[in-house]
Amino acid sequence: LMSCCAFGQIPAARPEFEVADVKPNTSGQPLGAGSILPSGQFRAINIPLKELIKFAYKVRNEAIVGAPAWADSERYDINGKAAPVGLEETFWRSTSAVQVMQFSYNWDDTFRLMVQTFLSDSFKLALHQEKRPMDVLALVVAKSGAKLQKAADSGRPECTRTVGAELRAQAVCKKVSMADLARAMQVFAPGYANREVVDLTGIEGTFDLQLDWVGIQNIDSGGLTMPGALEKQLGLKLEPRKLPVTVLVVDHVERPSDN
Repeated sequence: LMSCCAFGQIPAARPEFEVADVKPNTSGQPLGAGSILPSGQFRAINIPLKELIKFAYKVRNEAIVGAPAWADSERYDINGKAAPVGLEETFWRSTSAVQVMQFSYNWDDTFRLMVQTFLSDSFKLALHQEKRPMDVLALVVAKSGAKLQKAADSGRPECTRTVGAELRAQAVCKKVSMADLARAMQVFAPGYANREVVDLTGIEGTFDLQLDWVGIQNIDSGGLTMPGALEKQLGLKLEPRKLPVTVLVVDHVERPSDN
């Protein structure tokens, strides 16, 4: 949908952190990480503004238009405090240099809204949405038919990815919709899902599933690629399409002032 209103206009009722601060990170390190602790602490270490926007609005890099160059190049450390969430630590961004790791993604919209508020307050960020045609990957049902197991119970969706020797990866997801799975693939296998993944399966409901594949950097070692695993294990496939996609246009942004 076309939007006439700037995202920078924050409603009074929008969630916000109890306390939050931002500091420039000048370490020169190439990698950063972001996580949410059970205590309710939101952390972003050595993260550029664009990565924060991507988390806050659930978009990919190519869907952010008009951001200044420093939004990619300058890094920040951010700590926000919210109410305890009572979960294990979850990572919304993690270093790809770690080959044996777990990565959980819980689609916590409350934290996303709090980060939106923080960006508006601290970076004076104002955005609006537009629809533009873009190259995407459509998640569709393969000719063999979907092979999906209905979720055993209800609750929040959750996926965990484990990467082991020779970049062999496994994702175990519970209570996920097909739209959740499309978003998860962009996080778990960005080499394969190098465009926005759009759910066009037409499948309703939530499912428990497992995917096993080999990372794109090591496909010569044998094993299923992510597309191959999707088709063989879940009866789904990815097809390149050009579709209208919502993009975020940056109307205004400023570097944060010193705390």
